[in-house]
Amino acid sequence: MTIARQLAGNLLAFSRQAFPQAAYAQARTAIIDTLGVTLAGGVQDGAVKLRSVIVPSAASGHSRVFGTNLQLNALDAALLNGVSSHLLDFDDSNSWLHGHISVAVLPALLALADEQDLNGDAVLRAYITGYETAVRMGKAVSPFQYRHGWHPTTTVGVFAGVAACAVILGLNEEQTATALSITASLASGIKSNFGSETKALAVGQAARSAVMACKLAQSGFTAGQRAFEQHQGYFHVYNGVENVDSLPLTESWNETPFILDTVKSNNYKYFPCCYAILSPLDGVLALREETGLQPHEVERIAVQVHPIRFPHINIPEPVNPLAGKFSLHYCVARAFVTGSLTLDDFIDDALFADPATQTLMRKVTLERHDEEITHSAFVTLTTTDGREFTRRVAGARGSSPAIPLPDNLIEQKFLDCASRVLTKEAAQALYQRLLHDDFR
Repeated sequence: MTIARQLAGNLLAFSRQAFPQAAYAQARTAIIDTLGVTLAGGVQDGAVKLRSVIVPSAASGHSRVFGTNLQLNALDAALLNGVSSHLLDFDDSNSWLHGHISVAVLPALLALADEQDLNGDAVLRAYITGYETAVRMGKAVSPFQYRHGWHPTTTVGVFAGVAACAVILGLNEEQTATALSITASLASGIKSNFGSETKALAVGQAARSAVMACKLAQSGFTAGQRAFEQHQGYFHVYNGVENVDSLPLTESWNETPFILDTVKSNNYKYFPCCYAILSPLDGVLALREETGLQPHEVERIAVQVHPIRFPHINIPEPVNPLAGKFSLHYCVARAFVTGSLTLDDFIDDALFADPATQTLMRKVTLERHDEEITHSAFVTLTTTDGREFTRRVAGARGSSPAIPLPDNLIEQKFLDCASRVLTKEAAQALYQRLLHDDFR
C-alpha cells in the first residue's frame, strides 16, 4: 500500500474516534487564539494589498473573510484568511512541526465549514485531525526541512490542511489519498522570505492549495499514487530519503492524540514576534526587573540560543518594523526600553526608530549555545560600570506544563486583537460564542 493511502486511512480512522474532552478544550483554545490574530492581521497593509488584488476577480460564495463583510468562494477565502492569520506572526507554534500548526489548518478548514454549513463538533474534530497530521508529518520530515531552508508551516503543514479539509468534506480513503498526492506538488515555502509579507502569503497559498486539492480529488482529479515515496517524489526531493521516517504516518494512530502531548505541546505567543525570541525575552525582562537598570546603563546584552534557532533571528539591523519580528536584537532592545512588546512595536515606524531602542540594539549580541534543549536561552547583561548579571531560561512561558502561561492570557490576547476590528462589546460577545463552539 502506498504512503498516501496509508496516511489517508489513518487520518480518517483517527477522525472518527471518541476524543477526550481535554482534546476538544485544547482545540478550542487554539481556534480562539488563531481567530483573534486573524482579525488583527486582516487590517494590516499586507492583507489590504492582497484583497485589492484578489477580490476584484474572486467569485462570491459562503466563506467569510474575517474582519470584513466579504463572503467569497472557499479557495479565495482560505487564501485571504490564511495570510491574515500569519501576517503578525502572533499565532501558535509547535516543535514537532517546527512551524505553526493552527494557521496551516484553520483558514482552509473554516472556509469549507462555512461552505458546508458546519459548526461546533465538526470543526473541532477536523481541527484535531489536522493537528495530528501536522505533528506526524513533522516527525516524518523535520527538523531537516527546517534546517535546510524550507518553511515547514507551508511545506509540511499544507498536508495538515488537507487532512482537516478531507474530514470536513467527508472524503473517502481513495479521495483523501489523491488529495494528499496532489498536494505533494503544491507544497512550497522558503525561509528567505521571513520578515516580509511573503512569509504570510505562502501560508495563505497553502490554505488555498489544501482546499483546492480536496475539491479536485472529490471531483475525480488524478495524481501519482506514489507521490511521496517515488524516487522523484516528495520525500526524496524535499528531504533526501535518508532524512525521512515515514513510520509516524503509516503506524496505527491509536495512541493519545498529540494535541494532548505535554512534551512538545502547542505553544502560544504572548509577544508578537518569532517564537524563538520569546525565551531570551523572558530572560531580558527578568534581568530588567531584577536590576532596575536603565537602557543608558547597559554596556552589552549577550544572548545565546540553540543552533536551530540562531539563523533566522540573527538580524542585527532589521530594515523595518515587520522585519523586526525576526530580529532578536530589535526585540530585546525594545523590550528592555519599554518593559514589554506590543503589536504596534512591529507596525509603527516611529516606535521602531525610537533612538533609545536603536542605540541599545547595537549593544545586543547573539551566539549559539551547546545545550540540546531547543527552547532554552542564556542572557548576560553587562553594565557600563562592569557589573554582570546572567539568567538561564529553560523555555518560554507556555512551552511546557512546568512553565505555564499567565492566567487569562488567551482571553486578553484575543480581546486585544479582535478589538482592532470590532468594538470591545462585539469582541467580548464573539469570545463567548467561541467558548461555546459557535465558530460562525
